[in-house]
Amino acid sequence: MPNDRPGSLWRHADFLRYWLSQTLSRSGVQIATLALPLAAIYLLDASPGQLGILNAAVFAPYLLVSLLAGVWIDRCRKRNLLIGADLGRVLALSAVPLLALFGVLEIHHLYVIAFAMGVFAVFFDVSGTAYLPTLVGREQLLDGNSKLQASIVVTQSGGPALAGVFVQFLGAPITLVISAVTSLTSVASMLTIRNREEKPPVPEQRQRALAEIWESLRFIAKDRYLRFLTVRSGVNNLFFTARNTVLPLFVLQVLGLNSAILGLILGVGALGALLGATIAKPMAQRLGPGRVIVGAYGISSLAQILLPAAHGPASLVLAMLLPMFFVGGLFMTVGNTNVATLQQMLIPQEKLGKVVAGMRTVTWGSMPLGALLGGSLGSVLGVREALIVTAVGFCLSALWIALSPIAKLRSFPESPPQDTTAVPTKESPKSTTTEES
Repeated sequence: MPNDRPGSLWRHADFLRYWLSQTLSRSGVQIATLALPLAAIYLLDASPGQLGILNAAVFAPYLLVSLLAGVWIDRCRKRNLLIGADLGRVLALSAVPLLALFGVLEIHHLYVIAFAMGVFAVFFDVSGTAYLPTLVGREQLLDGNSKLQASIVVTQSGGPALAGVFVQFLGAPITLVISAVTSLTSVASMLTIRNREEKPPVPEQRQRALAEIWESLRFIAKDRYLRFLTVRSGVNNLFFTARNTVLPLFVLQVLGLNSAILGLILGVGALGALLGATIAKPMAQRLGPGRVIVGAYGISSLAQILLPAAHGPASLVLAMLLPMFFVGGLFMTVGNTNVATLQQMLIPQEKLGKVVAGMRTVTWGSMPLGALLGGSLGSVLGVREALIVTAVGFCLSALWIALSPIAKLRSFPESPPQDTTAVPTKESPKSTTTEES
């Protein structure tokens, strides 16, 4: 069987521990993502404007600290940063129930906690992307990313659904404690990894942080694949966040359904993501990564057209939305898995942290703008009309990739490009983290 062949990640104990850690941590984050605004509503009677500030605080660090974080990440052991980010989340999340217990919790406390969570998310996400190639071989990257993408998309859908149930029966403070516990168990899993990552070598003449940031941005701009991927992800995330901003209003108020149905719809997307993670690798091997990326993003974007078209009795609405979210989750995961692998193969190991951080500044930094866009469109045009605009935006992002050189990519690069701009190091090249050929 395929999973039993030599080199299978099912037999890679360290990867399985890392995968468990990522799944636990991301589950806790997604639970907290919904539990924080619910805490603001139930404990502090927060207004829509205050909720907007709270959500913006979560994503603001991607605009403000990603680039500097990427420089620092390339100078440190990524495993230590992953553990540190999880421990930081534990402290931040524990503050909410403590403040509530003593009756001193205020909305500005939640702003600070949300921003701190965003900072830890930046370090966790970028460090995780840079850590995987040090843990598995190049021939295993696509398989590893498939499994990690399954966790990412499933937790993005399942985490908020669990949070809604927990808050309903246990309350928001206890739900945040549960989220903190998942981060602690993530740390415990990371500590069991036996592979010891070597510390990146110290350059003889270390560049200033701003120079390294500029270098990473130039690398993205000059690479014909990375610049198209960065723009596409930025546009897609802009409209994705705008859609999610008005989605609850659409389901609960426009369609007249309840929150349990909303959870069901999101859960179906998670099931599609699981299937997408399973078929991402064989599809790329059979059709080539370029065709798979273009096709997957195209199908998942076109599926969004069904959302604003949904109307009528609940049975008809579910008949439209359940397949739509299933297909969207499936093909979005297929595309994201292959894109993550392509990025790791295009970027030299010594630049991976700061280049990924540069991309995240655009791709994730657009999300707070998307939240503002969704709210504005919903207020000015109406909720259903806002979803029409976001569906068009999704399709434009897919068209951008279809017209790019990525569409012609028939196989993954054999090896990352040589870094001709790197500063000589005090150690010999053999002492750095090795790259699988």
